[in-house]
Amino acid sequence: MRLSIDIIFYTVDCTINCIYRSPMTSNTYTDTHPLRGAFVANLLSRLADVIVEQGEQLLLDAGLEFPSRSVSSVLIIGERGKISAADIAKSLNQPHQLVTQRIELLLEMKIVKRIADPKDGRRKTLTLTAKGKKQFKQLRTCLAMADRAFSALFDEIGCDLTLVAERAIDALADNSILNRVEAVETQNLAHSKSN
Repeated sequence: MRLSIDIIFYTVDCTINCIYRSPMTSNTYTDTHPLRGAFVANLLSRLADVIVEQGEQLLLDAGLEFPSRSVSSVLIIGERGKISAADIAKSLNQPHQLVTQRIELLLEMKIVKRIADPKDGRRKTLTLTAKGKKQFKQLRTCLAMADRAFSALFDEIGCDLTLVAERAIDALADNSILNRVEAVETQNLAHSKSN
């Protein structure tokens, strides 16, 4: 139990220190609050927003027409050749409705098309169009460059955010924040009784 608490506190501390190592250009009330660790989700959400916004610029610069939040769908369709929306949702661990919305946009943009599954006429699969195949090739090049850029960023800030995020997700799946707070309360109670 103590090891799990240490992992989450290390993860939160690493994430906060990675982000706070150099001053941000704009601080919110919670960024400078003594209890800022309790607002890590807010900070990480803002980091994700920055990455998505800059990712949009990266995609535009690479000549890609679809939004950054659709990249994983285009990638999996391109790599698998044919795949259903349900299988995309399962593979990406995303809600089916969200994947369907992104697929609808890709259909409108003529990046992907629906085809009937020859084994099951009720089932539809998705595949890239000719335009989608060109975009997919450009996307692979763009993602390889982005991967190297993120690696350099992680070196710069002294923290691999991908690994830290994966560890945090696993640690919280094993032991929820509520359980961790209860453990801290129990420790505090035991400590106050011993004094």
